[in-house]
Amino acid sequence: MKKPTDFLSLVATGQGPHGGALDELAKRAMARLCQDTKPGAPSVDALSVLGDPCAAAMAFALCDTDDAAAQVLAEALLDAGISVEELCQNHLAPAARRLGVMWDQDRLPFTEVALATARIQSILRRLPLGRFGLRATRGAGAIFAAVPGEMHTLGVMMAADLFRRGGWDVSLLVGLTHDELLARLTRDDRPVIGLSCAGDHSFGALRRLLAALGNARPDAHFLVSGQIITDPARIAALPVPVMVVGDLDSAEAEMARLDAVLSSPKLTRLRPMRGRSASMA
Repeated sequence: MKKPTDFLSLVATGQGPHGGALDELAKRAMARLCQDTKPGAPSVDALSVLGDPCAAAMAFALCDTDDAAAQVLAEALLDAGISVEELCQNHLAPAARRLGVMWDQDRLPFTEVALATARIQSILRRLPLGRFGLRATRGAGAIFAAVPGEMHTLGVMMAADLFRRGGWDVSLLVGLTHDELLARLTRDDRPVIGLSCAGDHSFGALRRLLAALGNARPDAHFLVSGQIITDPARIAALPVPVMVVGDLDSAEAEMARLDAVLSSPKLTRLRPMRGRSASMA
């Protein structure tokens, strides 16, 4: 029996049920399907069970037997008018989160998640420059890292790719132990350190790392992203002040603020209020 995703592969490769190519109208319809919920869209109850249709479609494509399915779907969305940033934030990131949840619930094996991760990285490498607004003024440096033990790394990978496109010198660190990560971050003098923490299972590692970095890198600006930022009590309990960022827009705003501070010796170095969200700035 064919996998349910085989039909998605057929559509994503641009072929109709009789072998004809999808026309521009079909591409635009596919992009419209993935817009924000509007009247006539699936009900809240249905979405709570099925999830966002765009995230579901991309998630299935990322795990499809056809290696090209997700790439062609991404290209079709770009052709239909979706920007690079929208593709990452509204399509790839939700799909990655959906796959992560399915993995946590033992509904998806690690091999499928690893395959999806590799395919997202391949898509990112092939993306056009897009219109990403942030442009670092002096080659400012940042280090993005997943906290020790964190397995949900797709979000931080996408963020690193986008900020590199914006002119930032970004190093990406994933899969390291506490001692390995602390050693790398201590000897690297790039002024911005962004840490990704998916939730409670990684909070202890985040807190321990920030406590060590507060002593080793008191000059650094710390950003925190991931599911943990939805818990204000956890953020308030961190040992050093951090700026929390919940999406690419808030991350762009905060990185632009830091770039302005770092680029001008006349500006006083700003430290974020504990737990203040960049999305509220």
